[in-house]
Amino acid sequence: MEISERLYYWRNLKRISVYKLSKLSGVSENHIRNLENGKKQPTIKTLQALTDGLNITLSEFFNTENDDIIYLSKGERKILDFYRRLPKDKADILINFYEQMSAE
Repeated sequence: MEISERLYYWRNLKRISVYKLSKLSGVSENHIRNLENGKKQPTIKTLQALTDGLNITLSEFFNTENDDIIYLSKGERKILDFYRRLPKDKADILINFYEQMSAE
């Protein structure tokens, strides 16, 4: 899969419009469209800005074929590290809290 196809894939998977990705990444809408159409190739800096805007890692961006691999964002890693340091009773409370939050 080419970079243009990957960008389109991830943007649509995340249900983010070109306009919203532009605002999240700081990359112009026109440039994003040119990238998705294969008219331009991104620099590493631009690709990093786009993946940050999509809230994915560069590794995730390039690995669309293997759904078994999960890449954690910085925030997810922080939550996991915090969770692992908790005693079991407090970890159970945290899980219950998250379950209640997602039920709304």
